Amino acid sequence: MGLDMKLKILGSGREVGKSSILFQHDKRVMLDFGVKVDPSPPAYPPYEKVDAVVLSHSHLDHCGAIPLLFKKGKIPVYMTDLTMELSAMIMRDSMKVARKEGFPTPFGKAELKRVLQSVKTKQYHEKFRIGNAQFSLWDSGHIPGSASVLINAGKRIYYTSDIQTTDSHLLRKCTLPKGTDVLIVESTYGDRNHPDRRKLEQQLIETVEEAIANEESAIMPAFAIGRVQEVAMILEKYASKIAIDGMARLASDIISDYSYYLRDPKKYKSVMHRTHFVRKPGKYKETLDKFPIVISSAGMLGGGPIVSYLREISHRHGSKVIFTGFLGDDTPGRALMETNIYKNTDEEFRVNCELKQFGLSAHTDRKGIFSIINHMKPKTVICLHGEHCEHLAKDIEEHFKIQAFAPRNGEEIRV
Repeated sequence: MGLDMKLKILGSGREVGKSSILFQHDKRVMLDFGVKVDPSPPAYPPYEKVDAVVLSHSHLDHCGAIPLLFKKGKIPVYMTDLTMELSAMIMRDSMKVARKEGFPTPFGKAELKRVLQSVKTKQYHEKFRIGNAQFSLWDSGHIPGSASVLINAGKRIYYTSDIQTTDSHLLRKCTLPKGTDVLIVESTYGDRNHPDRRKLEQQLIETVEEAIANEESAIMPAFAIGRVQEVAMILEKYASKIAIDGMARLASDIISDYSYYLRDPKKYKSVMHRTHFVRKPGKYKETLDKFPIVISSAGMLGGGPIVSYLREISHRHGSKVIFTGFLGDDTPGRALMETNIYKNTDEEFRVNCELKQFGLSAHTDRKGIFSIINHMKPKTVICLHGEHCEHLAKDIEEHFKIQAFAPRNGEEIRV
């Protein structure tokens, strides 16, 4: 008789945010442990005592709560080397932002230091054991260094985390093993298919070209890890006209040091060499005067230098504000798109620029999710990380004639 295996969903059940799954075998292993940042105040998953952590990638909704697990000592944390560097950057920044906004994190520098001292880096496909279970990381194609997790403990469990099934300018598409018993799949876009990517990219380029032709600015709020670099690659022809500001500067430098994760390292380094990195803070007007394209965090306008650039151009009807991804409910970016008013806890002003949104998502869509199921042929599918998990699970059951679940946070599943 083998040991019982259970999965406990601590976060990302029927929601996007605070991804955290407890795998219970002979050892207790946390798959991601993230925070839900929007809306404020940030929400954390419940604490559980665990023997180890496996981290898929360096976005806050997957890594941001890991220091909570280090209140009482150290446990091993497995991830890729690039994820280690980017997670350290983003967790330090999140602590600084939290203090500034009056929502301090429930952990401090000591816990973060213990996390970084406990990291055990792994390459893609390199096997490692935690108790009686064997683990390996697989390229998920989502952001540089990101991974899906394969667990073999008698039964095979595959956790996609955030995954992309098509190539981008920055990254190759995901790689998938053959066959699994249980597939834990992200469901962010489980209710729809993405529009044609090449057409979107062409529309984005044309919007930027229109601003340049009219001697106006195009400012682009973007996620510091992955999205900023992808947008710069799409706009390769105009690299010398691009300024990159905010945490994206450091992220872009780190990614350059680990360029073997990229689809075309030579092209990436060429684009980054020709772009301008804003090294001195506060030079917003001067930067806009010299560079018609500014790409900066934060992607949903929650803070960072991009707000100052927005303020600078807010009265200019010919300038463009271009979003390139998802805008969550109750975020300043979503409110701006709907009302032309930018509002945060400190200020409020009207934005007279043209507002555009292009969905250059790093997540797969419904078609991609179905292609993963077709390839992996699971007996059971668990749908997480989405607002339409229940509908997706029903559709998977009907289409593939297999079990599919959309568990709530707090639910346990025996596998």
